[in-house]
Amino acid sequence: MDGADWLTVDPDLNIEAPALREILALWQCKCGDRAMPARSDFGPEELRAHMGWIVLVDVEPAPLRFRYRLIGTELTQWVGRDSTGRYLDELYAPEIYDTAISAYLAAIERRRPVRAHGRFLHAEKGHLPFESLDMPLSADGETVSMIMSRDQIHPPPPRRFGA
Repeated sequence: MDGADWLTVDPDLNIEAPALREILALWQCKCGDRAMPARSDFGPEELRAHMGWIVLVDVEPAPLRFRYRLIGTELTQWVGRDSTGRYLDELYAPEIYDTAISAYLAAIERRRPVRAHGRFLHAEKGHLPFESLDMPLSADGETVSMIMSRDQIHPPPPRRFGA
């Protein structure tokens, strides 16, 4: 597996994981008459079942940069690292960076959710196949200011004790 084939972007949303279909329905409901919902539209009680698998990515427009605002605890445990607060262009090698941000770019361009799937090559966990739904969020209803991702490892891992 090289830097270009570890992640595939699927704008047609051929979602396999039920949890991703569930959070997509929530995102769509929160849109109302806007192109995209805001982060503040989502309450913790609505996201409780997803919390450990959610990633929030700040979108900085000029120059375009992405920063991990939050990475769910289940995901950090499975991947083996927590990059909260870090910029993606500082974390990923140049040969995989364009692939690492490709789903985010598609979500920004479309202003709609996109599905990504592949393996955690970037976290040196290539044995872990994943599926992700990257959903744009907007403070003003027009401009993408954040991406909310819901990741799922396939097959879904067993629930950890106390989770």
